[in-house]
Amino acid sequence: MWSRALFLFGASLCAATARAAPLVEVLASPGGVDPARAAVPAAEDAVAGLLLNSGATPLVVNFFATWCGSCVAEIDVVQAVIAQHPSVRGVFLSLDSLSEGPRLARFILEHRLVLPVVHLQSADPSGAAIRLVRAWPQRIPVTLVIAPGGAEVARFVGRIDGPELAAALGPAPG
Repeated sequence: MWSRALFLFGASLCAATARAAPLVEVLASPGGVDPARAAVPAAEDAVAGLLLNSGATPLVVNFFATWCGSCVAEIDVVQAVIAQHPSVRGVFLSLDSLSEGPRLARFILEHRLVLPVVHLQSADPSGAAIRLVRAWPQRIPVTLVIAPGGAEVARFVGRIDGPELAAALGPAPG
């Protein structure tokens, strides 16, 4: 089921960019994610389109890297809070270097990431983050809550806790 959701998410990313970059690279097999194709590779312009959030629902974007201890520590929290808010879309945006693709694929499996993962395809991921996010804080993790239409409504720098993110998203339904 989530392979279809990832396909639809990837397709919406393509629609949000001026150039329809091949973002639909996430394939699921019956046994889980294929480690060779676990992350959606995306150029800066595709990520810029994602951050414009032309969708109809809020979007949580968590910038992380596999080598960042605080990033790893908050993954389960981010996923759990987003799961409690079904009207909110979420994505992990990897700032790992281009050569870290295989490591990222293993990381996705080992940490059981269920949200889509976008791997920024840049020779300088930190420089790309500075260009993509207004007032980039020069450290990760960074979690943005983006309203439909692209307005940033909340920003968390450093390790986030569940209640903090949940408060930014509003009450969970039910």
